[in-house]
Amino acid sequence: MKRFHKRRGTARATAAVCAALLLSGAGTGGEIPRQHALLGEWQFDPAASRFDGGIPYTRATSRFRATAACIQVVVEIVEGNDRHIRFEYCDRGDGSDAAVKGNPFYEAESTLWPTPRIAVRSEKRGGIVTGTTTMTVAADGKFYTATASRKRPDGIQYNSTIVWRRVGPR
Repeated sequence: MKRFHKRRGTARATAAVCAALLLSGAGTGGEIPRQHALLGEWQFDPAASRFDGGIPYTRATSRFRATAACIQVVVEIVEGNDRHIRFEYCDRGDGSDAAVKGNPFYEAESTLWPTPRIAVRSEKRGGIVTGTTTMTVAADGKFYTATASRKRPDGIQYNSTIVWRRVGPR
């Protein structure tokens, strides 16, 4: 009889610890969000986007792909002044900084994936957070909106709302 109660108590304690970890998010750290709605290929929608303090895009694509090590992100942009920008990074999903290659606004990033349809990226230059972008995928999965606020390298505040339409599978 004592043995039965001890097991039941252990099961309750284990369940309580698991629930606490899930509620705190500790059980999800380091796990790559392989089913996140951002996975796939996207194309910039100029009619639905807004740029304040920055040069608008004329065309752009973004790709999010889950690999064994990370979420690989590749973005190719052509700005209104015909400047071509291609940047990429590999976010590990654990909150650590990832190096960003080719982005004139930030050299490192860290993305939190709080829900299957939302990602929040902190952008850093010289180890200091200079911007944040929240990417929210529509419930139907056909588009996502990236709302950004950052300081440009010249110190000017840059805000944008960029709408991306899905053009490729997850």
